[in-house]
Amino acid sequence: MKKLVLSIFMISALAVNAQENIIKLNLLGLALGNIGVQYERTLGEHSSLAMGISYLPSRSLPDFVIDEDSTTSLKSMSFSGWTFTPEYRYYFSGKAPKGFYVAPYFRYSTFIVDKVDISYTSTTTNQEVKVPADGSYKATTVGLMLGSQWLLGEHMTLDWWILGVGFGSQEAEITALGDFSQIDIQDIKNELADIDEEIPGSMDYTVTSNSVNIKYDPEMPGFRGFGLCLGYKF
Repeated sequence: MKKLVLSIFMISALAVNAQENIIKLNLLGLALGNIGVQYERTLGEHSSLAMGISYLPSRSLPDFVIDEDSTTSLKSMSFSGWTFTPEYRYYFSGKAPKGFYVAPYFRYSTFIVDKVDISYTSTTTNQEVKVPADGSYKATTVGLMLGSQWLLGEHMTLDWWILGVGFGSQEAEITALGDFSQIDIQDIKNELADIDEEIPGSMDYTVTSNSVNIKYDPEMPGFRGFGLCLGYKF
């Protein structure tokens, strides 16, 4: 009898261990052109660790961001990049990986921006001048996210990332090369000074006879969430 009970216990333990891993695909992100996957492994009744990786192939800004009648360089701008997000999850249900959870996380993001222009008005010709530029965006964030996960049968899961807020360092950098006269340099500086007064955050810029370099920190929290992931549990 003891051997039978022990055998049942061992089989149950093996079954639990065999299903403590989940591989997920972010369906909402995929609908927006962002390929995101996550691996989660339970540690106990209340906790798990997860690692998420997402890749955004080169794309333009969404149509709702830009007026369709606009001639702005934003219409031709494209961007692409990677995001890495390790996190710890605490499940309040005590039945991890099922139920409502809170997830402290770290996130590193890096993006490349192409085909963006730096525009200024020339005081010599009174015409708008556009200088082709490229740039990048990098962010390191620590935050907290709320979510809930459901078990759909024996092997499938549905994970809802409700909302997360993080704080850290962010920097966007844009660089343009050209041949600028002293008048051009002053015109560009005047244009950038006006922009700096109108936008939140901090902006530093350097303008020389052959380059324009702009660094911008929005000094705003980073938001995460609105994800819906379909997972396979094994």
